[in-house]
Amino acid sequence: MPENILPRAVSLAIGEYLSMSRLYEIRLRAERPVCVNYGNRYAFLSSQGLTDQPSEAITVGRADISRTILSATEHSIYAYNDDIKKGFISLPSGVRLGVCGEIVSENGRLLTVKNYSSVNIRIPHEIIGCASCIMSDIVAHGCRAMIISAPGAGKTTMLRDIARALSDGSPGRSVLIADERREIACASSGVPTMNVGLRTDVITDGTKAHTFECAIRAMRPDVIVTDELFGRDDVAIVREAIGCGIGVIASAHAADARSFEKREIFADMIKERLFERYYFLSPDFGRRRIAEARDAEFSVCDV
Repeated sequence: MPENILPRAVSLAIGEYLSMSRLYEIRLRAERPVCVNYGNRYAFLSSQGLTDQPSEAITVGRADISRTILSATEHSIYAYNDDIKKGFISLPSGVRLGVCGEIVSENGRLLTVKNYSSVNIRIPHEIIGCASCIMSDIVAHGCRAMIISAPGAGKTTMLRDIARALSDGSPGRSVLIADERREIACASSGVPTMNVGLRTDVITDGTKAHTFECAIRAMRPDVIVTDELFGRDDVAIVREAIGCGIGVIASAHAADARSFEKREIFADMIKERLFERYYFLSPDFGRRRIAEARDAEFSVCDV
């Protein structure tokens, strides 16, 4: 967990007053109060716990942020530079640091980020059974489904539980997780630290194209579970896997069904009937997990 990379005052306040099971984000901004997402509510962090008053909150400086990033990279920022160029650092525990600062580029090519100004520490959570409400529907429709929501609504948590349920179900399926950013299985040295099932294999850090190719040629999975689809290359490799008879469970960012189908790559995907089910998560993940479900024709359906 992130306590050992945080500024001491922040670490002490979290350890004393907060429960890690309810802590989702820690936001450090230079010369500004520390903010946390605790139980899906944003508040400032003081030495006495949560507060709505910024004047009472712990404030961190640019040096604190630099030390946090240095600790997260085990004092070898160069080794993590490929991740930093993408704006984040993934830790073996599944904790992910979003990094902001000054972009350094040369001839239009991004080299690194320097003069760090803020960091968002996102903490993964395992909720066994959170996908139970849709598992029978997923299986009935060939394990070809998308999990869709705005950022922070629980897509990765849902993907993780779907992988576990498919792997450990009856009958159990061979599952492969294409974990590009090490967020789903939270693998450490390649070994999952989260419960993703007994029949699940994990490939981390590779592009979707490379991972799917390895899976199709060598691993023979029944289902591939992967994170966000962003561009046409991602959709193309998913199309290839489905064409080979492999089920695919993937996620995407969108606020709702209307905004999802307005994006050209997803509109084309819907026309192709690439997926059989689209599940839109509620922003309040803890109360009503599925806000809406759509079928292969993108019509509203029951789960």
